Amino acid sequence: MEPQAACRVTFGGWFARRGRPACLALTVVMLLLAAPGVATAAAERPSPGKTTRGTVISNGDEYRYRFYTPRSYEPGHRAPLVVAVHGCQTTAKQEQAISRYDRLAERKGFVVLYPDVDAAARAQPGPLSNCWRFLDPNSWKRGSGDSAAIADMTRAVMAKRSIAPGRVYLAGISAGGLMASVEAAAYPDLFAAVAVMSSSAYSDWTCFTTGAGIPVETSAQLAFDEMGPRARVVPTFVLGGDADLAFPWSCTEKALEQGLRTANLVIDGSQDGPIPLEPARARRGQKPGGHAYTVRKYRDPDGCLAGESWRIHGMAHFWSGGTTDPAYAGYTDVKGPSAAKATWSFFQRYRKSSTAMPCAEAHRRR
Repeated sequence: MEPQAACRVTFGGWFARRGRPACLALTVVMLLLAAPGVATAAAERPSPGKTTRGTVISNGDEYRYRFYTPRSYEPGHRAPLVVAVHGCQTTAKQEQAISRYDRLAERKGFVVLYPDVDAAARAQPGPLSNCWRFLDPNSWKRGSGDSAAIADMTRAVMAKRSIAPGRVYLAGISAGGLMASVEAAAYPDLFAAVAVMSSSAYSDWTCFTTGAGIPVETSAQLAFDEMGPRARVVPTFVLGGDADLAFPWSCTEKALEQGLRTANLVIDGSQDGPIPLEPARARRGQKPGGHAYTVRKYRDPDGCLAGESWRIHGMAHFWSGGTTDPAYAGYTDVKGPSAAKATWSFFQRYRKSSTAMPCAEAHRRR
């Protein structure tokens, strides 16, 4: 199917309302995603731990998943769990290869879960092939749709391995990033912190290609409402490229602001404070031979880290700093800093029981 025809079919009325320019925008994005990536080295050796496959039945639908157990794992010793959620047109197996979380897990001692979509999602046409159903409002809610399935797969792995229940984290890219924003709102009692990469805020999928979407104040309130009696501060990390045509940087930036605003609603009912919406600190970095990037840190009144953003200058819609295997060159930009390392550096600060005022960071809690 031609990209323009595919976008008309798969996005239906949304593109009908926005007309041909929006469809052409998606065409450009899909051609970019299909284009060869940066020249890379030879295929990498597999990590030495164990990959296990499993399935869960969630609301009557079967979902497959994979999880990686590092050699350093000790039964009975509770390990952290990182849930890595893939985007459209990719699979759990590909996310495992692309992200390089397994290699980091060997050194840091955490388990990694790679959830996958169900058969109906795998069969979706065109750009929505293998895609989480972020278009469906049922998937924005606790106990239904893909949000429930991701939570069910997470609990399944927690039952199979000794996992610290307060140290479960979720990172998602693109459509998986939209699901990360959803999980933070629908399951704040399950995930201690989340990372949203090359994506957007809760229920804000219309930011795709437009850079606009719904007002961030609306998204923040909707996320807080979804939290309900489980409301708590969920520290939020974002990463994306400022040459991304699928989810422009403004979308990824909104995901962080929404997380901060929702945290403020949890604390005292106001979106604008006490956690400032402006960064406490910014620094520039440069990957040798690669992209420059800007890191901004957002701190609560006690000086503890509540949010963090990584803007990769010149990067398009790719996983940053992933595998060098040429088989995945169309999915990762090796000129970017490692998204796996950056997210883990953020995640390891938090315990679910500690992410509340005063001081969100567990190791600095008074």
